[in-house]
Amino acid sequence: MKLPITTFVIALLLLATGKISFAASAHFSTKSRIEIQDRRLSGFHAIASSGSFDVVLRQGGPESVKVEADADVINEIVTEVRNGVLMIHSKNNHGWNSGNFWNNRKTVIYIVAKDLNSIGLSGSGDLKIDNEFNTNSLQLRLSGSGDFRGKVNVKTLEAAISGSGDFNIGGRADESTVSISGSGDFDAGNLMTKSTAIRVSGSGDANIYASERLDASVSGSGDIHYSGHPKSVSKVAHGSGDISGS
Repeated sequence: MKLPITTFVIALLLLATGKISFAASAHFSTKSRIEIQDRRLSGFHAIASSGSFDVVLRQGGPESVKVEADADVINEIVTEVRNGVLMIHSKNNHGWNSGNFWNNRKTVIYIVAKDLNSIGLSGSGDLKIDNEFNTNSLQLRLSGSGDFRGKVNVKTLEAAISGSGDFNIGGRADESTVSISGSGDFDAGNLMTKSTAIRVSGSGDANIYASERLDASVSGSGDIHYSGHPKSVSKVAHGSGDISGS
């Protein structure tokens, strides 16, 4: 006797669900433990993270990189220095692995750096600066869903958002250049900047400060709000976004 197609499909779904539930239960029954590895890396002037790993950055010395993760996945996390860039990614290049997915434990990379000129996040992991980072020029780029939070003291700052990640940044900068082509927001109302040039072509919003000069352009749906009463203001809005000051 042939089973109706609907009954057959339901039976397959129930069987698959049972296998998935069994596999999940088996995984959850396994107790994992946290391990910390000192990767003994140095000689880097930039960071590029492409995983779901959170990064905690502190300026100081000596340089160091430590990884905190579940013991069953920690060796799948790659930290290496290439041409002065500290690369952080997983061996399978997926940015997450089954161990992190099932036990929901976040991998954290602790970095101590003497000086940096570039930080890039292209995954879902966040980056936090523990202390105020002092340097001459700094590039910050978010192309994933990870967020950036911290204080800087720089002469020139270049920040770009092409994903959904947000910036929350404070401190001081003589000049800043900001580009938003994604949906992420740029909150820099506490970044005391003399001169700021900002372009918004996406849906992300920006809150900025400029005391001397502001060059602002909107061609997307994102809004720009500025403070600091800059002496020179140039505003161009072609999209549905607004440019307003206080």
